[in-house]
Parts: sequence; C-alpha cells; structure tokens
Amino acid sequence: MNSLLSLCLLLCALQTPGDSGASNNDLVADKPKATEVLILLQEITGRPGSSQEEVQIQQVYIASDRILVEDRSRGLIRILRLDVPEPVLWEISGDLTSYRETTDLARIQKDRRQQEEQLVKRTLELSESERTAILAASHIHLDSDGEIIREIRVEEKDSEGERLGLPVRQVRLFENSRLIADLLVADIETPFSLARFHRASGAFSDEVLVALEKVKGLPLEGTIQVVTATLTHPLSFRILQWDRKEVNSAIFNLPENCQLIEEKPFVHCPVCGQEVEREASAARARKRDGTWYYFDRRSCFQSWRKKRLGEN
Repeated sequence: MNSLLSLCLLLCALQTPGDSGASNNDLVADKPKATEVLILLQEITGRPGSSQEEVQIQQVYIASDRILVEDRSRGLIRILRLDVPEPVLWEISGDLTSYRETTDLARIQKDRRQQEEQLVKRTLELSESERTAILAASHIHLDSDGEIIREIRVEEKDSEGERLGLPVRQVRLFENSRLIADLLVADIETPFSLARFHRASGAFSDEVLVALEKVKGLPLEGTIQVVTATLTHPLSFRILQWDRKEVNSAIFNLPENCQLIEEKPFVHCPVCGQEVEREASAARARKRDGTWYYFDRRSCFQSWRKKRLGEN
C-alpha cells in the first residue's frame, strides 16, 4: 500500500487533545543514524479553524516507522512514532521548548462509532420515513439486523493530465455513498509500506483503510473527507515536490529540554459550565488555537455547534 496522504492530511487536521498516558520521553535517547525517508513539500487547504482559501505549506519526512510534519504556516512540528508498543503523536511548539502528546489515536474512530450508534438508537422513536431520512443524511447504513455497516465503492479511471511531469489517474473512494477521497495518483513507488501509518492515524474506518491500502502509487493532488464524531470536513492537498534521501534519524526525536505540557484531567463545559472529565466527555471540538473544548452532554455540543455555524 503506497497511498500515504491520509496520514499527512490527518497530521494537518489533528491536534493532540492532551496527555493521554505516560510520557514517551525515553524516545529522546534514540541513537541517531542515517535513515531513508520520502520527503514531500505540499500545500494544504481546508484545515479546521482556517478559511477554505487559506493555503498552508508543509514539509513532510516519512520513514519506515515514523513521520514528521513541519507546518511552516503555523510554526509547529508534528511527529508520529510507531517504533513503540503504542503509537505516539507529538505536537511541538515552534520554539522547540514544549510539546503536547497523545497515545490514543484510535479513539477518533471509537468516538465516531459511539456517536453513530447513539443516533441510530434515537431514531428508533421516529417514523420509518423520518428515520430513513436522518440515517441517509448522516450516511449511516444498517444491515438486516440493524447493525451499522460501511459499504465501500472505489472508482478508478485514467486521466490525460499530468502532475509534476508525471501521468496521473483518478481514484475516488466512497463510504456509504459519501465521497471520502478524490485523488490524482502517479505511479511512484515508495521505499516501504505505509499501511501502518494509516492504521495508527485513526483518520478512517477499517473498511476505508482496507480500500486505501490497495491504491498503488503516490497521490499528488486531491481532497480527503475526514469524518469524526464531532466534525466532517474536506482537506485538499497538492504535492509541490517529492524526493527520496537519507537523513539523520535524530530529526524524529523530541528536542533536547522540550517540556511536556501537562493537561488538567477536569475542565468545564463551555455551554453549561459543568465540570467534565476529559476522557469521559460526551463530545469534544477543537478551538482555533489548537486546544479543545470538552462537552458535558451531546446536547451541549449540538448547541455549541449550531451557534458556531450561525456565526459563520
């Protein structure tokens, strides 16, 4: 599987929601050595909290078991390490003095699944026509036993266009009739399998991951629809340059004397003011500065979201 854009875009979209486990400071001691990487320079538009017109530039370094994204527009560095029992994502400040950490990336899809199951349960009280309309609008499909399923469709066709001087083909991936990925892919081989990054990122359902892993080549342009429990948004990207070379593996370490930002386990819901445990919140949403809101109840989140949509 050579389709790596989901992770690159995920790291653009994701912010670490706070310390979710023991710190991985022991990784700082990883001995430097020459490591082969794939290097991408890419444009990103559509990151949550930014206008659709705002273009952001990222430099991405991808090794066999780790990835670094240098967000030049925001002055941040994100590193995902898979060379540990539990994948860890670091978001490092531009001055290299502090970082946030998360180790439960799988929670993204867990939260989404839970939210969908709650919606299905609530629709049981509605008429058949109302229930069908709501589930269809939410792209939720059920099997004969009423269980949530994800139906995947992939369309692929040759394109006469080129990107970076290379011929590309169009690949479109649908999940429950929703367009999840619309890609222009070139036949470029990567030096290692990237399936592990997709699995660790938590950006997509297992069914979408299986389909993405079958896409051969390197996507050079496209749009990804990232679907989470609290947010559905498109992220568009365009690769400006790519290269393969060896770099010092130390670039994937935490900077020396970089301090972990400790997050309080309890915060207050921005709507009702009730004290909320981060890990047990009913919903959460990212602020424009990259930190998070945690909601006491789903109704609080829905109220906040309705107000936010009205303001925009």
